[in-house]
Amino acid sequence: MTTVLRYLLALCCSLAIGGCQNRTALPQQPDTFTVLVVNSNSALPRYEVPVQAFLKTIKGAELVTVDLGEDELPTETLQDMLNAHRVQAIYCVGAKALGSIDYLSPATPVVYSSVLSWREFQSRKHFYGVTDGVAPAAQLAWFKHFFPNIQRIGVLYSDTSENVLKDARHSAEALSLTLNTRKIAAGEARTPHIEALLESSDAIWILPDPEVLDSEANTVQLFEQAHRRKIPVFAYNPFFMELGATLSINADLATTGRQAALMVQSLQNAAPESNIQFPAGSNVSLNLRKVREYQLNLDSDALNSVSELLDQ
Repeated sequence: MTTVLRYLLALCCSLAIGGCQNRTALPQQPDTFTVLVVNSNSALPRYEVPVQAFLKTIKGAELVTVDLGEDELPTETLQDMLNAHRVQAIYCVGAKALGSIDYLSPATPVVYSSVLSWREFQSRKHFYGVTDGVAPAAQLAWFKHFFPNIQRIGVLYSDTSENVLKDARHSAEALSLTLNTRKIAAGEARTPHIEALLESSDAIWILPDPEVLDSEANTVQLFEQAHRRKIPVFAYNPFFMELGATLSINADLATTGRQAALMVQSLQNAAPESNIQFPAGSNVSLNLRKVREYQLNLDSDALNSVSELLDQ
């Protein structure tokens, strides 16, 4: 367990250092730095929590906010906002906000968070984001911390998450974990792949892959097959706890908002060397009922790290 905790501390340090890389100068901006904050739906904590953290963190900027929750013509609303204000940066929270801004294709730098499909935007010019999930290396370390006897982790993936999986393999080796993987193509039957993984794995790890999680039916199918085999599913968002996940390592929403604020502030004078950051903070959801039902060996010391405990 000590080795795993050291590994987690090393990961946190590397994330912090990564945010202090050398930066490339951008052209000088006007004295008034105006930021347009676009919230996909303020009624949902998933979006409102990072927005509030962003607003409390950012300094020296004029803020213009808009909520698209009830808006049926978001692109028109945003175009009006851009016409009315001289905006130097845009912060988008959620897919509706980011998709609408992307449709308008402004030359203004865009920072985003709470977007599942963030990989679609990572190569876009002037787009900078905080990913929707905790770094894979950190997730694996948490898995090992909670369930030290688990050695083989099954992963269903597609072309979308192939690069993430390559990086994860190195982290898995450092933790003496084996990743059993099965690649799927769009529209391909899932059942044989899932069954093959369940036969050779101690747990299933869900990645934020829109090709794998392409429908509610396919996602539920994965959980049902794993449950029949009493194989735990590890996830990256508390939503999956409702479907039967045993453990979920979640991005801390307030932290992502604060990170986004720092990224926006840095754009006043410089551009981040990396246009993508993983969340620097996380919280843990654990389903104790699944732990008992599947007779898993849980490190009791790890319970001190749990943010959300399900026991019914």
